[in-house]
Amino acid sequence: MSANQSPTAGTGASLTSAPDAAHHSEITPMNNTPLTWEGDRAPFAKAFIAAQKATEAVKKAATNPAFKTKYADLSEVVEATVPALNANGIGVIQVPGYDGELVSVTTVFVHESGASVTGVLRMRPRKTDPQGVGTAITYARRYALLAMTGAAPEDDDGNAASQHRAPPPPPADPVTTLANRADGLVGALNAAATADDLEKVWGKGAKLCADLDLKDPDKLAVITALYEARRDELTTNPFTKAA
Repeated sequence: MSANQSPTAGTGASLTSAPDAAHHSEITPMNNTPLTWEGDRAPFAKAFIAAQKATEAVKKAATNPAFKTKYADLSEVVEATVPALNANGIGVIQVPGYDGELVSVTTVFVHESGASVTGVLRMRPRKTDPQGVGTAITYARRYALLAMTGAAPEDDDGNAASQHRAPPPPPADPVTTLANRADGLVGALNAAATADDLEKVWGKGAKLCADLDLKDPDKLAVITALYEARRDELTTNPFTKAA
């Protein structure tokens, strides 16, 4: 018998921060359903709190060579969150779906008592070929696990930033704000006609990526997903692959 639904914890809007990200990004978050509970919450809640306390920091082990930065891929997110859940009697099920328009990932945390909580994350892939749909599913699985466990990638520069505070910079010129620079990189990635052009654009964005990694990692994740999708697209096309 289904218990009352909890309030919506969020619709995933934080995955993309630019106003036109729906047009340019690899995947676009859509309106998502609230969490749905089944069974007795008390034993589930006790186990879930214990699991959160035992959750490892999500390490940024995957590397973007062009940007010289790291990010947490799906395997690191699973490694950091699922063992702590399992150790406290909670299993994780993630079921992908695709209706020809939207990709969905239904994430279920089921407790050994039979209680469970379910959340659904829906996204629109930028491309609807198998590669584009697969990329969106992987991205959704990663962010659904992070959101439902309350985990977050570790901040590699957090300690240094807290110990060495630089004087506040002067107000930025509106033309060169971080968001505008990010939008420019997105546009250039979308406009790249060949794999060589794409790699040149990616390499020129190294400084911007470093800035985004510190100030807007969610936007960096969206841009990284776009780059990876365009790279796969251009390198598999015999007319656009690098010589």
